[in-house]
Amino acid sequence: MNLGPFQPILSAYPKSGPEDHKRSFQGSWFKQFPWLEYSQSLDAAFCFPCFLFNNPSGMGYYGQQAFTIDGFQNWKKVGGKKCVFLQHMGTECTSHNVAQKSYGDLLNETQNIRNTFEKFTDEDRKKNKLRLKAIIYAVRWCAFQAIAFRGHNERPDSINKGNFLEMLEAICSFNNEMKELFCTAPKHASYTSPTIQKEILNLISNRVRRMICEEIDGGKFCLLVDEARDESNREQMSIVLRLVNKDGVIMERFFGLVHVPDSTSQTLKDRIYFLLTHNNLDFKSIRGQGYDGASNMRGHFKGLQALISKDCPFAYYVHCFAHQLQLALMVASEGVIVVQKFFTKLSFVINVVGASSKRSDQLRDAQAEQMAYFKSIGELETGRGLNQIVIEDDIGSIKGDADSTYETITTFEFIFVLHLEKEIMEITDLLCQALQR
Repeated sequence: MNLGPFQPILSAYPKSGPEDHKRSFQGSWFKQFPWLEYSQSLDAAFCFPCFLFNNPSGMGYYGQQAFTIDGFQNWKKVGGKKCVFLQHMGTECTSHNVAQKSYGDLLNETQNIRNTFEKFTDEDRKKNKLRLKAIIYAVRWCAFQAIAFRGHNERPDSINKGNFLEMLEAICSFNNEMKELFCTAPKHASYTSPTIQKEILNLISNRVRRMICEEIDGGKFCLLVDEARDESNREQMSIVLRLVNKDGVIMERFFGLVHVPDSTSQTLKDRIYFLLTHNNLDFKSIRGQGYDGASNMRGHFKGLQALISKDCPFAYYVHCFAHQLQLALMVASEGVIVVQKFFTKLSFVINVVGASSKRSDQLRDAQAEQMAYFKSIGELETGRGLNQIVIEDDIGSIKGDADSTYETITTFEFIFVLHLEKEIMEITDLLCQALQR
């Protein structure tokens, strides 16, 4: 940065383009665009501040790729009103100008964080630390309770500002000193913005990952991966590491949730390797892979397990045995028509009862009454039916559904399969729990 952008002045720059009208880079552009630099080996132009400070995950990144990764070579588009260099600079809020400001700020020693920090008094630092501790506590509390941070309306006059801000207010209500800290905090140092909340969460997650890496301590580990879509319809990949800690105990640690643009095996592999290397874990130390049976995961030639096995020959792939058991049970159930019909009817029964809170309450009351009766007579295997819990609604259509439900659950076939499935599920559940362990 002290040397500035690489701007070689050559007697002649290489020409490129159509044979009848070849063009070349011009040295005079350096004066017109001081941020410009030129690569002789690539015969391409780059933007120096964007190359250093442009955020790969930020908005406009792919639009800047020509000036940060590929290099710009279309010389005929330089000059005139539609000059590409001018378009790259754009308005004040473009990625280029944000990067330019970051570049200037870093070179400005008066804005150095050390110089800025020394301006504060000991009392200011004490207040900031105390305020930050309360905020970190509120962030941790929301995270551990797995609840939303933000509220629908976070303005000062809102009666419910969301869990995070409400927790801070609750903390301040028990301590006048803390309340005064937040009331007198400068706008730029209140530390309550969503951005600060995310930064604190990110710092906590990084600390947890470092602790997991310390557990591994350069040893071998296994990789457990699954993927699913979240509520916002984004494809997410969960990564769990299975390891043996220093005490010789097998541990499984959730290591991260990574957004993937698609579920191709190459994309999944790239994101896994990035997460591992970013945390100083050698992917050559992988000694096992555990995925489901989808083709993109278990494929022998192009599946994720095959791609990782090429780099790590000892990373043996195992299709989760508990998942295999569930698949086997599903296929076996689908092959028996009576069992198939049972689950279809069971869904209908659940929908009829669960669609009404009144009916659900009646079911619970009837069950409690029935259990008390069974205990009084010392018998739990037999008893009266539960038809009274679904036929007391006044609406005609509900009565029809309730009557159909009653007929369904009192047939010999339904009751027989119900008891059969209960016996089977008790056995397979024990097996499933054992396979998961």
